[in-house]
Amino acid sequence: MSFWRPWPDPSGGDGVSRGDICRALDVATGEVLAEHVLPSFSATYAFQQFPDARPEVLLTASMGQDGTHCLLITYTTDGLDVRAAGTTEEPYVGLGTDGVLVSQDVGGDYLCRTQGGADGVIVEAGEVLPEEWVFVGYTPGFVDEKRVLVVAAEEQWAEEGTHLLLDARTLRPLAEVDYPETSGVFAVPLGDGTWLTADAETVLRWSSV
Repeated sequence: MSFWRPWPDPSGGDGVSRGDICRALDVATGEVLAEHVLPSFSATYAFQQFPDARPEVLLTASMGQDGTHCLLITYTTDGLDVRAAGTTEEPYVGLGTDGVLVSQDVGGDYLCRTQGGADGVIVEAGEVLPEEWVFVGYTPGFVDEKRVLVVAAEEQWAEEGTHLLLDARTLRPLAEVDYPETSGVFAVPLGDGTWLTADAETVLRWSSV
């Protein structure tokens, strides 16, 4: 078994960094099994794993004003395979089964569903939300295989939003979540039919069943 970790990359011979290094390490011994120079540097990194234990992991590399990379990383006998997932304009990604990704663009103007070997699905905010509303919260994700949870509001930096369940294939609204109290814009789907919301003091777990 192995685990992943991005390492700051020493500068090349010309003094210019080639990018940070992603290494796969043996869990038991710490031995470096493979490494790959990433297209990002001095970034803030976050890993996500698919809910069906696929071999890929998603690595999000945020570089502030220089944008964000979303990378699918797989460890094989030949080394680390690193592939781009989404674009720097779509850095907010939720992971589903069978390698499905749902991503939200920086401004909240659209959602995109992608899966290897299949045509992507893009839904503009204006097609499914009230006029001039956008997707907010930056945590789109799969509640289960059939539903995606997103948050929408009148402006990008709103503190309260409307939580929507979308069809996981078409990204069209199925229902609006009716909470017994205000819910904010933070929601983290867990993939098992439930999701989390939080405020300054409390984390709550919800289910639509």
